[in-house]
Amino acid sequence: MTRQDPPQGTQLISRAADVLRAIPRGMPGGRRLRDIALSTGLAEPTTRRILMALIYEGFVVQDAQGRLYRLGPLAYELGLASNFHGEVVELCLPHVRALSADTGMTAILGMRARWEAVALSHAEGEEKILSRIVDAGERLPLGVGTGGVALLAALSDAEIDEILSAPQYALWPISREEILARVAFARAHGYADIVDKPLQGLRGIAVVVATHKASPSLYLALVSTRERLRNEKLSQTVSILRMTADRIGAALDLR
Repeated sequence: MTRQDPPQGTQLISRAADVLRAIPRGMPGGRRLRDIALSTGLAEPTTRRILMALIYEGFVVQDAQGRLYRLGPLAYELGLASNFHGEVVELCLPHVRALSADTGMTAILGMRARWEAVALSHAEGEEKILSRIVDAGERLPLGVGTGGVALLAALSDAEIDEILSAPQYALWPISREEILARVAFARAHGYADIVDKPLQGLRGIAVVVATHKASPSLYLALVSTRERLRNEKLSQTVSILRMTADRIGAALDLR
């Protein structure tokens, strides 16, 4: 028997929790509305209304064809911010340190927090540049720093348009057009690459950390001086960065 009553009050919270729990039970790419409804015992119209509310709040995302639903960035963000947040950082830190040791550059693991990219952990490279990065702020609007560009590039154009409409972007001397150009580059090449901005003399590259549990909400970045991160060694460095991101994603999926 399906539960046909419209969701309301505490019952709505319980039903929303049922829907959230049902989504990861399917394939990594997401679940259909019909399957989620069957898993929860809710009628499809009720399930859809709950999903629409969860999408609006960032707990759930829907694919471009509108057929599949999967956990969104806010669900993963809250998971990282909960009691096991330290455990996740502890799990990832050896990989971050290994990346820094392999490249000699400063490695940073960060996450999306709504319209911002926030650093979670780091490992200093051979060139001591971390203090310069911290001076610029550990929390930056998406698209301003390299990690934020990689995260933006993984989103839909509609999501990017909504994010870049936030008033906080008026505070930064980086135009919307420049951010969109960065996103286009990241999509075309599979990694973000920023030189001299927001810090002169530095270059940063970043990729998203993909997991099967949610849409990309983590990034992995390398930052160094322009002299050290030259174009002739860029391909090798990007390969190491990508392999490390894949290892972190696999480790998180096994938790």
